[in-house]
Amino acid sequence: MLKGLFHIHTKYSFDSIMSPEAVVKYAVKKGYSILAITDHNTIRGSLEARSYVERHYSGVEAIIGAEYSTEKGDIIGLLLKEEIKIGSAEEVIGHIRAQGGLSVLPHPYKGHRLDTELIEDCDIVEVYNSRADELQNRKALEMAHKYTKPALVGSDAHFHNELGLATVTFTSTSSVLSDTLLSGERYFDVAPSRRYFILSSQLIKSYKTRMQVQRIRPS
Repeated sequence: MLKGLFHIHTKYSFDSIMSPEAVVKYAVKKGYSILAITDHNTIRGSLEARSYVERHYSGVEAIIGAEYSTEKGDIIGLLLKEEIKIGSAEEVIGHIRAQGGLSVLPHPYKGHRLDTELIEDCDIVEVYNSRADELQNRKALEMAHKYTKPALVGSDAHFHNELGLATVTFTSTSSVLSDTLLSGERYFDVAPSRRYFILSSQLIKSYKTRMQVQRIRPS
């Protein structure tokens, strides 16, 4: 049996200040076996988490991943080996596949331009996102059933208190993690995030954007 946390953001995202180290410590304390930090457009947070795990802990798998922006909406790459350049949805999924990774369609009814090609090309559908509303999550679950896609859930955590809102427990596993993610039997424990956290991450995004503009503004 493996317990996992998926779809987590850290200070390497434009709307979070949480450290990868804090995420790892939380996962270890709560007995999680799998941890997937998926920052916006970079694997830096997941790399830092893996490095920290390798230096301090055993029994925790820190997946290398990221959530990439495309013209059709965000696409998560898991089990990556190197950074992916932002591009079209087709290109991003192709690069994920070329690395032997898995593509996840997160919160499909929130911020996406869905079409059959996109849904069919992704390996996994996120059927519950703690920052999506009830209708969006229900439609995502219906999509996964319709297209016979494996399902995951994600807290979309940007703050420490959101980390445990969506967890996956695999009751059947394989020695190959990708096989577990694709075909292992699983159940979910989920809860919605509070609006306070969503608004707070928007404020962080605004602050980081202003700081970036000030740094690049000519003197």
